[in-house]
Amino acid sequence: MKIPQLLVRYLYTNRKMSLPGLGIFTLDKSVILPDENDRNLHSTPNAVQFQNANIVAADKELIAFICEQTGKIKPLAISDLDSYLNLGMEMLNIGKPFYLEGIGTITKNKVGKFDFSPGEYSLIKETSSSADHDKKKVYAKDKRQPTETLPVQNRTGLKILAFISALVIVGLGGWMMYKKNSPAVSETNPVSGSVVQQQVPVPTDTLKKDSLRKDSAKILIADTPHPVAVLHEGTPYKFIILSTDDKPRAMRRYNQLIGFNLKAHYYHVDSTYKVFFQFPALARDTTHIKDSLRKEYAANVTIEKE
Repeated sequence: MKIPQLLVRYLYTNRKMSLPGLGIFTLDKSVILPDENDRNLHSTPNAVQFQNANIVAADKELIAFICEQTGKIKPLAISDLDSYLNLGMEMLNIGKPFYLEGIGTITKNKVGKFDFSPGEYSLIKETSSSADHDKKKVYAKDKRQPTETLPVQNRTGLKILAFISALVIVGLGGWMMYKKNSPAVSETNPVSGSVVQQQVPVPTDTLKKDSLRKDSAKILIADTPHPVAVLHEGTPYKFIILSTDDKPRAMRRYNQLIGFNLKAHYYHVDSTYKVFFQFPALARDTTHIKDSLRKEYAANVTIEKE
């Protein structure tokens, strides 16, 4: 399930939702959500209300809800939500509306505040009901299938077993005939029956060269000291997951990470703010760590040496 659908479902369930960078959405207490089986649903005007507010990080309950519905870990759930909201903020900054499915539409006014127009919420209930109905039909179909195909599978198994048995019998008979008719290849001793092996003469020069090589190898082994393994500790690296000149965005990302007990850091040079993780690593491992962080946090990761 995608982030927009999760947000509207969370709002309908909890009647209140805080989104970083936007504000607080509230479902009016007087609104009674229709039953899932009701096909004649009608939207209620002004059911969802919006309040401008400086929200730094999403509620832990919202992140836990996304993790439960998608099966993802917390960092991935935070990254998905942050990517969706950042895309909406970019649309608002260029003068376009940000449409939240099942909730409403947000626009940015000349003062820099957000205006909200409520939308319809009834379609989500009908869609989920029809989806559950389709799942029940598929489950019932799969439940009937094994009993119908059981006799056919038994007959097929017997045929395969008979074919394999015939192959084994034919192969065993052929091997016994070959063993009986094949002539003796090796020359055996009439007394002990063991195979007689003839020794190949070795030239004298070759024996001398081998003796010299063995002696020189012994000298080298005795004189050469054993190499000592040197252990190198990892060099501290900064793995930067966000680099921006937008200070509120950098602080919001930093607060999100530390809010979930992640050891994130940040610093700024001139007007550039950077959020990063720092830990020691070997140079050959930095590429693997960089790729892992890029997949985990859906960000363009760069590396700086301490």
